[in-house]
Amino acid sequence: MQCQFCKEDIQEGAIKCKHCGSILTAVAEAGGGSGVIVEQAAVSYYTAVLKKYVTFEGRARRKEYWFFTLFNMLASMALGFVDGMFGLMDPDVGVGVLGTIYSLAVILPSIAVCVRRLHDTNRSGWFLLLALIPIIGWIALIIFSVQDSDDGDNRYGSNPKYRIA
Repeated sequence: MQCQFCKEDIQEGAIKCKHCGSILTAVAEAGGGSGVIVEQAAVSYYTAVLKKYVTFEGRARRKEYWFFTLFNMLASMALGFVDGMFGLMDPDVGVGVLGTIYSLAVILPSIAVCVRRLHDTNRSGWFLLLALIPIIGWIALIIFSVQDSDDGDNRYGSNPKYRIA
């Protein structure tokens, strides 16, 4: 069996992946087979997205998407604070040097995880273009991103919430 996130081999009966720290919980499926729900520490969802830098295929769980979004916002606020403290903020524009560099560094992973999140709800990544429609498009994308995963496999791959052992 391999870890869903780092793709390293996991020992039979392991509770935690020794490579990435993902916590493995065995569950019984309705069909009588055994499955594995892979749970990660919150920060490892953020790093998992960064490791998949520009991977637009596949699916992303709600946890992966929202923890990445949360840590992105926290990092942006912290960098904005540091920019302000050290005078690196341009008051006319309202952005700082460090915040701008960080935003440019994570723009592609942000787009990629959003596309994978849309795939998880069985929607094309092209739905991301709804973001170009002010307010209505943003609301639609938020609704799509909070919806539960498609049960089982869909055209974009297997459900990342469950891994069959």
